[in-house]
Amino acid sequence: MQKRVLAGLLLVQFAAAPLVAQAAQQAPPTWEQMVFRQWKALHDKILTMAKDTVFPDAKLETRPHADSRTVLDEYRHVTIGLEMSTAQLKGTPFDYQGRLKADETKPRTRAAAVAEMEAAIAASYPTVEASAAPRILFWLEHQAEHYGKLVSDYRLAGVVPPVSRPRTPPRP
Repeated sequence: MQKRVLAGLLLVQFAAAPLVAQAAQQAPPTWEQMVFRQWKALHDKILTMAKDTVFPDAKLETRPHADSRTVLDEYRHVTIGLEMSTAQLKGTPFDYQGRLKADETKPRTRAAAVAEMEAAIAASYPTVEASAAPRILFWLEHQAEHYGKLVSDYRLAGVVPPVSRPRTPPRP
């Protein structure tokens, strides 16, 4: 009887050894990796909202208050934030006023805002991943505030934000 128990324990130990070794090899994510994951997750949610056709195009020019930005201007402001933060991390100058002036001549459409945001994201993600300096935390908080405002804009328009919608399970 003792031999069977001992054999069973040895079998369990040898079977579990690779799992324990695998778990020990996985180092926790670094601060930089965690910041990048948050940066990417936040901007992926905002881009999803910008592309979301459930939110009517007619409401892109609405604003919750006369002193606030329109929904379309919020998307553009997030894009400018992506561009400014990327420039800061790279150590290159950024002309904020010039960028605002350039927006005045651009089409005021969802497609234009999405294309600009996608281009800014394409430049931002590799830069943040490669060099997430502590100053990026300001930008992370700033951009998250705009995400919160966009969620409020959705709710005021009577639309459920994409992240809050029921998810349909993937089909096999």
